[in-house]
Amino acid sequence: MPVQHARHVNLQIVLSQLEAEGVVGYAEQAAHLGNVTEGRLAAMAQGGPIDVMFAQHVEWALQRRRGWMDELHEGDPLEI
Repeated sequence: MPVQHARHVNLQIVLSQLEAEGVVGYAEQAAHLGNVTEGRLAAMAQGGPIDVMFAQHVEWALQRRRGWMDELHEGDPLEI
């Protein structure tokens, strides 16, 4: 499983969770996550590369364990 694939799947999970919490649109989501611009977040969400520094920042910002962005979490009830 390529790491980029897992990061893209997990980024979509993160963005969906933020949207469910009322943080809607790339501008608001980028501001909420911090350390990323609206344009860069949109590019990554649309398939652009997700670098290690951003993946680790998401893990830190959302209190996920290190390496969470690099793994698939299918069937995990905490990831719904």
